[in-house]
Amino acid sequence: MSLHRSIAITLGLALALVVGLGGSLGAHTDVWQRSPAAGQAFGGVVDEVQISFVAAVGSSNISVIGPDGESLEISPTRLESADRIAVAEFPALTEAGAYVVTHRELAADGDVQTDAFQFFFDPTSENAVVPLLGQDGPNWPLLGVLAGVVLILVGVFWPGRTKTPSRT
Repeated sequence: MSLHRSIAITLGLALALVVGLGGSLGAHTDVWQRSPAAGQAFGGVVDEVQISFVAAVGSSNISVIGPDGESLEISPTRLESADRIAVAEFPALTEAGAYVVTHRELAADGDVQTDAFQFFFDPTSENAVVPLLGQDGPNWPLLGVLAGVVLILVGVFWPGRTKTPSRT
């Protein structure tokens, strides 16, 4: 394979990655994880919501509606871990049923996102809520994309790579 063709393939793959991930990388308020997790039933002490984001957010507002359709008394939402985790606290749940969490985030560039999810409180469930605070590691999706690009480049340009024999 010629050097020009290798470069063209590499640039094409890089462009495909940028186009394919452009929406995700541009949406600064994309949710990374939720605690309690969406669609799951939890027991034990459930007294807060934590939502982590792909990138830092400028502000967040979380509200929770209980199984009776009433809004829970909830603390003002605060941002933690370099503004990548929004936290809102409320009195420990006692009523079994579905809880709906609505949240609205504003990114530093003015991007606004509103989303909602549901979780279930079941006092008999052995599934405990795992908090996100303290688990905020590196931005794994971005590191994965970068590692993929590096692997492609190494595969294309590796000096000891076997060459296709020419036909004579």
